[in-house]
Amino acid sequence: MGIETTITKVVEACNKLTETVTNQIGKIDARVDTAFSQFATWRNSVQAKDINGRALYSQEIDLTDLPTDTFYPVWWRMPGNDNGETEVTVSRVYNRDAGLAPFGQGIVHIAGLNLQMEGCGHLWSGDSSFLTVKRISQTYRETARGVSLGMICIARSVSGVKPLYSGLKDGQVTQASSYSGVYLRGGLSYTVNKSFAASVDHSRLDKEVPIGESSQGDWEIRWCVRPYRLADADDVLGKTLPERRMAYAYDNDNIYAKKGV
Repeated sequence: MGIETTITKVVEACNKLTETVTNQIGKIDARVDTAFSQFATWRNSVQAKDINGRALYSQEIDLTDLPTDTFYPVWWRMPGNDNGETEVTVSRVYNRDAGLAPFGQGIVHIAGLNLQMEGCGHLWSGDSSFLTVKRISQTYRETARGVSLGMICIARSVSGVKPLYSGLKDGQVTQASSYSGVYLRGGLSYTVNKSFAASVDHSRLDKEVPIGESSQGDWEIRWCVRPYRLADADDVLGKTLPERRMAYAYDNDNIYAKKGV
């Protein structure tokens, strides 16, 4: 076989290989496009819980178009020990809702809030029931009051036949045994980020609303909540929360006595 023949065959083989590769490029491109599309879909939908992380659930609390001199009830039921520690953060950027002019036209420094809480269970829970304020920051105007493991509420009867739980009187301010909560200022909107799927509830009504009840053999209880004017809030919801941006400083200040200079 002459050298020319060998070269010719090599060239033919190369051409065939090139043709084969060329014919596969379309298929390769299609597979790459499919894989990229699948990855993009996954990237846009994946959450921390899908990759062995911790889930984060967000929802909005809309109290716009309500009086800004009033605190409205917001409540939730925290999971127990099986979920470990529950995290709840209520927040808003300082200029949010500026377009609605809740405090007057031209005012853009509305109210900032970063209320970070950690907890587990509720007052009737057999688990490690607690709710601690990790951080609390309120800028420009007060927005949150009355953080409590047992949601601050009003005791009401269910049937009117049985006595109320724990000797409570109808209309007495108490704490809801199955719900935690806080009161937020009206006229504004808020974001809640939490580590559990169940929703955080709230009321926009200017009247009492029930949030839960229980009736046992010799007692009953219905927990009701209502809004409170800022002028009346101290007696029911407690004093304004102090600014505590350092983690756990709020509870530490309440636990440990301050030393003298």
